[in-house]
Amino acid sequence: MEQHEYATGARGVAGGVADGRMGGAGQLTAHALTGAYPQAELLARRFADADEADAHRLFTAVFGLYPARHLGGRPADPHGQAAGTSWWHGPTVHRAASAARPRGLRRARPDTPPGRVPAPAAPGRHRRPDRTRAAVQGAAAGERRTAARLLLAHPLVTPDGPHGAGFPLILRHADWLTERFGELLGYPLTVGPAHARLHKAPLADRAVSGFGPDGYAALVLALGAIADRRVPDLERPEVPALLTDWQVATAGPDGGLALDRELARALLAAPAPPAVGPAGTPALAVRRLLAENPVVLTDELAAPERAWLLGRLTAEAELFADFLGLEAEIRAEGMALLDPADELSDLADGPLARIALLVAERLVEELRPLPEEAAPPAVLVPDALIDGALGDVTDDHGLPEQPECDYLADRTALRRDVLGLLHRMQLIAPAGRNWVLRAPAARYAPQAELHPAPGGGRHSRSD
Repeated sequence: MEQHEYATGARGVAGGVADGRMGGAGQLTAHALTGAYPQAELLARRFADADEADAHRLFTAVFGLYPARHLGGRPADPHGQAAGTSWWHGPTVHRAASAARPRGLRRARPDTPPGRVPAPAAPGRHRRPDRTRAAVQGAAAGERRTAARLLLAHPLVTPDGPHGAGFPLILRHADWLTERFGELLGYPLTVGPAHARLHKAPLADRAVSGFGPDGYAALVLALGAIADRRVPDLERPEVPALLTDWQVATAGPDGGLALDRELARALLAAPAPPAVGPAGTPALAVRRLLAENPVVLTDELAAPERAWLLGRLTAEAELFADFLGLEAEIRAEGMALLDPADELSDLADGPLARIALLVAERLVEELRPLPEEAAPPAVLVPDALIDGALGDVTDDHGLPEQPECDYLADRTALRRDVLGLLHRMQLIAPAGRNWVLRAPAARYAPQAELHPAPGGGRHSRSD
C-alpha cells in the first residue's frame, strides 16, 4: 500500500483553479488534463454540470458505495405471511410504543455484527473438538454470510479500517463472494491485499450527506490528485471527511494526513455494474431492489418485474435467507427483507428513530383503512396530521437529543429529520408537496382494531 504524508491544512488545487463557486473544481485548465488521471477532471465537469438528482445518481454509478437499508424485527405473530395479507391489517412489531426499551439504547443481540469475527472457543486439553463435515460446512456458510452482509452494509472494507476485523473473512471466501454477488446482483467485487470493494448499481435516492454537485466534483478532483501524486485541495470540509471514511486519508504519526494513492486509484478505476432495464433482466432489477431497499411494492414495479417477483416470492425468500441472512415478509402489497439483527436499519437505535416510529404509529392509527375496506399501497397524509402527531409524541415522550441540532429551538428541523428518516426507510414517500403513508408503516403500529375510534390527540386536527 503506497501512502504519502501531507501536512494537515495543506492546500493545492487538484486540476484547476477556484472560481468562487466550486472551491477548486470549477475552472479546469488544459494543464489539469495532462496528469495520469484526466478522467477525474472530466468526471468533475460532469458533476459540476449536473443538477442535484443527477449528481446523486452519477455518484452511485461511479462509486456505488452506499449501505443497504432494511426494516428490522420480526412480527409478534409469526403467522400471516401469506401474500394475501395486507400490511395494514397483518401482524405488527409494535416496538415503538414499548416503555420497556430505554431511549437511545440498543437491545442486546445474540448475532455477531458484521465486521466482528467471533474468537473460536479454546478446546482445552481434555476436550475433543467436533470437526464433522457438517460442522465444517456450517461454519464456512456462516463465514460467507457474515462477509456478504459486511460488504452489503460497507461496500469498501480495508484491513485497518473500522470494519477491518471482517477483512480476513472476505479474503478467505473471495472467490465465492465474487461469483455470488455477480450472479445474483450483477455487482463486481474487487478483492486485493489492501482493500475489498463491492461496486453497487446506481440509486438516485442515495445522496451523500452534505454533498451537492460541487462537493462531488471537488471529491473526484481530490481523488485524482492523490492517485496522480499531486497535493489535493481539501478546502471543502466534506471532502476530507469522506476520504477519511473511505480510508483514503488517515491520520499520520505527525498529525498530518497519510494519503493512500493505491486506494484512490482503485476507487477511480472500479468496473461499472451491468445495466438494468432494457439491457438487463427483471431478475437483476428486482433482486437489487430487494437487497438494497427496505420494501419493494409490486404496484411500483414494471409489468415484467412484477410478474417475475410474484412468481418467485418463496424462492427469492429462501435465496436471500441463505445468502445474506435476511428474512422475507411477504404481504399483499409486496415484499420486505427483514434484518433480525437490526444492523442494516436506520430505525434500530437512537432517540430520533424512536420518535419517528411513534409518529408513524400515530399516522397509521388515524389513516389505516378498516379491514372491510380496500387496502391501497399508500394513503395521503394531511399536512396538519403530521404536525399534530409530532406535537402529541413530543409532549408525551420529550424531544430527542441530537448533538448536531437543538430541536427545542428548531422544531422545523425536528419535523424535517423525522420525515427524512421515515422516508429513507420507505415508510412514507413524497407526493408533490405532501406525503403519503405507505402500507409497510403499519407493521410498527398496534394491531388493527375492527372499528378504531377517531383520533383525539391534543394536537390532532381533522382535514
